[in-house]
Amino acid sequence: MIRKMKSPQTVQQLQSFLGLVNYCRSWIPDCAIHDKYLRSLIDRKAPPKTPLNWTDEAEMHFAALKKAITTAPSLGLPSFEKESHLHVRETEGVAMGVLLQQHGSTYRPVAYLSKKLDNVAAGMPACLRAVSAAAIVVQMAEKIVLSHPMIVYTSHQRTYCITEKARNNCTNCGLRMTLK
Repeated sequence: MIRKMKSPQTVQQLQSFLGLVNYCRSWIPDCAIHDKYLRSLIDRKAPPKTPLNWTDEAEMHFAALKKAITTAPSLGLPSFEKESHLHVRETEGVAMGVLLQQHGSTYRPVAYLSKKLDNVAAGMPACLRAVSAAAIVVQMAEKIVLSHPMIVYTSHQRTYCITEKARNNCTNCGLRMTLK
C-alpha cells in the first residue's frame, strides 16, 4: 500500500505521511534531511486542505522516505557486552549519526539517529555545528547504549573547535548548552 502511495497533494496528506515516517525514524538513514525538506513545504498557518507546491526535489525526498519505510531494516540489536561506535556528521543544519557495533569482522548499524539543529546551533560556524551535532546525537544514542562505553567519531577536530572557535562565536552560556 505504501509503495503505491501517490505524492501528497495537501498539507494534511503530507503531515499524515510524515507522522508515519516519524514512527520509523530510527530505522531510516538521514531521515531528518528528507523530513526537513518536506516540512519546509508546509505553511504552519495553512488549513489542512491547502494544496502543496510539489517540486521534483520534493518528489525525490518523498520517494527516498517511501522506499526507506518499505525496505526491511538491516539493523542489529544492541549488545551491552560490545563497544558502541557512533559516527556523527552535520549537514544542512541537521545532526545525523549511525550507531554501530562489531558483528563478526564488520560493523553493523544498531540505530540511525537524526535531528534538526535549533536555530542558534544552525547559525554557528561549521566546526561548532559539528560539536552541537555530536552533543545531540550522543544524547539520542544514550537511550540505546544506557551508559555503556561508546566511541564517538566526527570529521572535525573538536578540541580546536571548543578552545579556539568557541571564544569568538559563543557566549559562555551558549557553549555550555552546546556541550552538555
